[in-house]
Amino acid sequence: MNDTDLAVRASYAMHLMPPTIAHDDRVRVGCGARDGGVSLDDYDDWQKGNPRYDPVEVRSMWNSFKDGPVKVATLFHMAKEYGYQASSASDRPATPRPKQATTRPAEPPRKPTPSVNAEMVWGRCTPAKSHPYATAKGASAESMAGLRVLPMNDPLVIGGVSMDGALLVPAYAPDGTLQSAQLIPPKGKKMNLPGCPMSGASFTVGEIKPGEPVFLCEGVGAAWSIWQATGAAAVVCFGWGNVSKVAATMRQQDEAARLVICPDVGKEKQAAEIAAEHDCMVAAMPDGWPQNSDVNDLFQRDGFDVLQALLESATAPPKPEPLLKPVSVFDVVTNPAPPPAFVWDGYLPRGVVSLLGAHGGTGKSTLALMLSVCNALGMPLFGVDTVQCNSLFLSLEDGAAIVRHRLAGICKTWGIDPAALAGRLTIVDGTENPELFSADNKGAGDTTASYAELCKLVQATGAGLVVVDNASDSFGGDEINRRQVRAFMRSLAVVARLTDCAALLLAHVDKGTSRARKAEGGEGYSGSTAWHNSARSRLFMSRAENGMLTLEHQKSNLGKMREPLTLWWPDSGLPMLSEPGSDFAPQQGRADDTAAAALLRIIAEFESRGQYCSPAITSRNHVHAVLKVEPAFKVLKLHSDDTKRLVNQCQRAGWIEPMEYRTPDRKPHERWTLTPDGRLFAGLPAAPTAPTAPTTEDGASMNMAQGGAPTAPTCVGGVGAESTHKDGAELDSTEPLEVFHD
Repeated sequence: MNDTDLAVRASYAMHLMPPTIAHDDRVRVGCGARDGGVSLDDYDDWQKGNPRYDPVEVRSMWNSFKDGPVKVATLFHMAKEYGYQASSASDRPATPRPKQATTRPAEPPRKPTPSVNAEMVWGRCTPAKSHPYATAKGASAESMAGLRVLPMNDPLVIGGVSMDGALLVPAYAPDGTLQSAQLIPPKGKKMNLPGCPMSGASFTVGEIKPGEPVFLCEGVGAAWSIWQATGAAAVVCFGWGNVSKVAATMRQQDEAARLVICPDVGKEKQAAEIAAEHDCMVAAMPDGWPQNSDVNDLFQRDGFDVLQALLESATAPPKPEPLLKPVSVFDVVTNPAPPPAFVWDGYLPRGVVSLLGAHGGTGKSTLALMLSVCNALGMPLFGVDTVQCNSLFLSLEDGAAIVRHRLAGICKTWGIDPAALAGRLTIVDGTENPELFSADNKGAGDTTASYAELCKLVQATGAGLVVVDNASDSFGGDEINRRQVRAFMRSLAVVARLTDCAALLLAHVDKGTSRARKAEGGEGYSGSTAWHNSARSRLFMSRAENGMLTLEHQKSNLGKMREPLTLWWPDSGLPMLSEPGSDFAPQQGRADDTAAAALLRIIAEFESRGQYCSPAITSRNHVHAVLKVEPAFKVLKLHSDDTKRLVNQCQRAGWIEPMEYRTPDRKPHERWTLTPDGRLFAGLPAAPTAPTAPTTEDGASMNMAQGGAPTAPTCVGGVGAESTHKDGAELDSTEPLEVFHD
């Protein structure tokens, strides 16, 4: 059958059905019609027969039908109740209905369809003693109390269908007035009175008694079965969309009522949500029943005893976890929480997300793979201890061949038998499906199938370290959209909590940040500040003009920030720790030693004049800030990151150390001072000369009222401490800068 024939059949089937059918059925018809090739104009023409026709609503519904789960076969199945047969459609011309012009001529104003008066229709009816529908549902005569039957030859027509002999189920408003009615013809589908809304209306089979359960169901057939099986009241809600409204009203009327929802098969999840909202219980159908089956189907197949047992087994849905969870405070000393644990001492905490940023080509992927190997074998990296644990390396940028080549170089350089990594190091290639998180436009975004697979891998391997290489490939959103970035970082935090592992996300720094050298001052990331705020630990690796690498710890929420690591990378080898006097620091190491000696001499000279350099790299009088205008320092041609690296080298070698001193107002502060070994290395006399009154800020006095007395250095922390002051205002020259950790 070609598409044209299918569209003709679908249109014919649609027009056989009255447009006044229930809303849910109209939706199913629309989905099936669209799947069968019916046009919007054709669907709109069919809907015009509905007294509540609204062209805007029709088009909105039509647009929602795209790629819906209901197909054209459902439309044909529904149309069979109205006389549709496949052969009847084939008798129609195979020519599709002519498509109407896009711009329709102006139509005269429609006269509003007069609403049917529910009281008048009810008054024309007679009490119901029996009815074909009740017989089909197994209802007793007693259970039909309160219902009526429309007499034959009654003029009421709904959707082109005569309601002669229809069973009327009254729909009462919460205040007890007749709001609407549902009509069930001897043959045909249920119809609601046009113009009489059902919202919030209900009908009760039986009598509601204090202390006894009250069952809520969709249709009168289910209510009959419940009442006959238990003797308890059963409330007809006239459709699933009305159950929540009726439950809310009943709960408001009686806070102690024992409400039980009886959902059709396929609606158990929504029933649990409604029950949780309105403090109800749920009696769900047994497993194995087809979609939309209800308790009446169970009664007709298995009898009242089975149905009664099901209803008595109703349970309350589990209460949702609170969104804001209380934290115990009274036992923080007697039952202390475990301290933060790290897989790489001080740098990578477990159970949270850490960020490693670097400019492209700096070597962060190689370093992360080296760390993965070290964790797998329990080896220290750059002199810093690791915890032996299984490592998972997710490569989303580089294919398997590149990662294997890097791993081979690591094994050869370190003399590792790759067989020792089996079962301890897992590497996966995700370059074909790299996105772990995807977001369109300004939405919050969501995780992907690759993310779900990553979660399974983490649990299957029991990983203690998970490396995601890298952010630009795994994050399919806008890096400056704070909401999307935080959602992505939270999804990685979920991964970290699966096995209490350290999740390390590698990230590029954009060209603008790289050119401006912003990362050197603590901005080793690009995009929204949510990248920085969401990471519990953040590292940044940079390459100086002389080729040396600096791995800087720029943020630590779970411990003190570690000192920067100075690395050098030989032409044939791996990045390694560069320390003065080491056997592997050849030409570059000797150049650093020369620069370090010159730097020490300048620091000592400034110290002798009372111009102190603070150990805090973010203070206003850190080493580079104080010395940068000195001609002897300019000759060294050091950028700020080079200076930090050399200062770190001198501290590790024991050539300088922090020294506490006090300002005239007796406030304690720290400054760098040369050790005896440092003075010897720099070629200076063993005993320093007496200092003059200390100053700061490149030697300029900040407190002239005290005649050049020393001011407080801007930080009391160690390397990497961050300083700030209120609203960016200048501090009093005698007050130290306050130090805060995020």
